[in-house]
Amino acid sequence: MHIVTWFTASCETEEEAFKSIFGKEQLGQVRFYGRSITQSELKRHAEISAIKEQHQEEVESLKGELGDVKEEVHGLRNMVKLLLQCSEPGMSPEEIEAMLKNPQHSPVDANSGHGSTHILNINMIIGYVLFRLVN
Repeated sequence: MHIVTWFTASCETEEEAFKSIFGKEQLGQVRFYGRSITQSELKRHAEISAIKEQHQEEVESLKGELGDVKEEVHGLRNMVKLLLQCSEPGMSPEEIEAMLKNPQHSPVDANSGHGSTHILNINMIIGYVLFRLVN
């Protein structure tokens, strides 16, 4: 019979066999890590690693959601531009872009004939688009 087989058979568990060969762990030390590493430091390191991994997964998920929202906003913006071009054929693309950036302060002056109808139209269009999204 081998000495290792005999020794492990005489002990109840592998842990007890290990302790009988190498002795008890020293207080405040972790075997094979040296004198400066403690059990609490190992636990803390494991907890920090788990939190970092969870945080990274959450960041990746949020980045994906942000990309989806950006695509949706881009599509809605193009839809609003198209609706504005259809409802106000005399408006230039620059006027439409300026109106989308700030609908309450249209760059079109009152003498041009487009006046306040732009604000009313864009608010109606945005309301319609939002209504269609919800339903």
